[in-house]
Amino acid sequence: MASKVIVLGDVNGQLQAVFKKISTLHEKNKFSLAIVAGNLFSEDDDSVSDLLAGNISIPLPTYFTVGTTPLPQRIIDKIEKDEEICPNLHFLGKRSTTKTSEGIKIVTLGGRLDETIVGGLSKEQYLPFHTVGDAKALHGANSADILLTTTWPASIRNGSKIPLAEGVMLPIGQEHIADLCAALKPRYHFSSSLDSFFEREPFFHSPTADTPDVKPVTRFISLAAHGNSKKQKSLYAFSLPSSVDTTAPLPAGTTISPLFRPKKRPALDPEPYSRYGNHDGYRNKRGKGHRGQRQPPPGPGECFFCLSNPNLATHLISSIGDDAYLTIAKGPLTTSTTYSQLGVDFPAHALIIPLTHSPTLALITEEDNAREKTFVEMTRFKKALQEMVAERSNNKLGAVTYEISKANGVHTHWQFIPMPRETISKDLVEAAFRVEAENLSYPPFQTRDPGIGKEDGDFFRVWIWTPPSEEKSEGSTKCLTMPFDDSLRFSLQFGRIVLAKLLQLEKRTQWRDCAQSEEEEKKDIEAFKAAFKEFDFTL
Repeated sequence: MASKVIVLGDVNGQLQAVFKKISTLHEKNKFSLAIVAGNLFSEDDDSVSDLLAGNISIPLPTYFTVGTTPLPQRIIDKIEKDEEICPNLHFLGKRSTTKTSEGIKIVTLGGRLDETIVGGLSKEQYLPFHTVGDAKALHGANSADILLTTTWPASIRNGSKIPLAEGVMLPIGQEHIADLCAALKPRYHFSSSLDSFFEREPFFHSPTADTPDVKPVTRFISLAAHGNSKKQKSLYAFSLPSSVDTTAPLPAGTTISPLFRPKKRPALDPEPYSRYGNHDGYRNKRGKGHRGQRQPPPGPGECFFCLSNPNLATHLISSIGDDAYLTIAKGPLTTSTTYSQLGVDFPAHALIIPLTHSPTLALITEEDNAREKTFVEMTRFKKALQEMVAERSNNKLGAVTYEISKANGVHTHWQFIPMPRETISKDLVEAAFRVEAENLSYPPFQTRDPGIGKEDGDFFRVWIWTPPSEEKSEGSTKCLTMPFDDSLRFSLQFGRIVLAKLLQLEKRTQWRDCAQSEEEEKKDIEAFKAAFKEFDFTL
């Protein structure tokens, strides 16, 4: 299935006129979504007042970022308060990775380069500036359907035969944007260019050793501003298939990539900052909707687990797949000494997190089989982690992975913690969970695996994995599931509390009590990534 997308150049506050035109086009074409590839606003003026008062209708889901001007303060206030700006209008963030309800992966880097910042990430998400570090951090997304940048990539016109209109001055490109485009190999790369429109010939990227017969194709399009004096094109509509046909011939006129691609770099930027921000300041506001209804993407700063959160500390992330990513835990339960004698000399407490913002796996969209793909990839990460700890410990370590699946939750995820084989084989892990549940008057555990959980309501699930033995060469897994309903005040710390008691780490029950310095976190993630590299299927 293909999605119809319409992209807009700089709107510059002409909200009423532009969205009236978009409404007319939408009635005829039934677009899935719209993207603003430049400035949506100009100043905090009457158009903002009309928008916030409901006098301007946004006819379809519309995504915007920071362009070359700061966002109006009243718009910032709405985003900061976790309030809807207006129906159908969603802020992508300045540096973000977002997956829409159609399964379209949008990677965004708004603003111009701030050359006064030599390294690191920009921490102000509403000003129209970014750093080279911001661009490097997005390399970890690995791929994109749509790349959205305010700045052009360097050398994008190299090898192009597209003529330019007389007197047209095109933007100066930047190397770090070229590197980002070369790393992600997006199907479409959009930007904006004041009073000129430019659509380059499609270009293909060099095949990799893993896929020697595949040449990913990128289309670069830069849109003019609405109402520009030269009447250059300011709208671009296209149809985006849900998947790429790698056997199809290259489009007519396709050139080799004009982008310089340096040697493969680390997956993520080494200059981080706090990942979780102010945990206590988070307010769970997910908007209205029935169970199963797709909610709008979260605003940056809302969710601790969304890659679209500009406060994400990329130094804690190990791997990013197509539908899920892997990160070590902040304030881990286990430490670098817990299993050092068994060959695991780093905290192997890890989180497996869907890229899609959803409170449960069952509520992830069915479009393009996204729900199933997410579950499969998360399971693949879990198995890879199990193999890692088993090999490093000579099969003396198994693992426990648990999940809280609640329809009124925020962003579902799995927590992975190694566990001594002996503890598992004596059934102490299962007993610990059952006893703690009984002590808290929780419902009893059932020995079953709900899978994605489509037929279940809320539940807590724990997988207990025994490492390989002579009898079972791949090890064995037992799954316990506790179903519960809204009448139960279920503790989000339940799984960690059980394992902390079992491992005699009661003082580490709360992750905030286990805070590490940034240097300690960097040391842990480097050790983790080195150990996991052999098992990392995303590389």
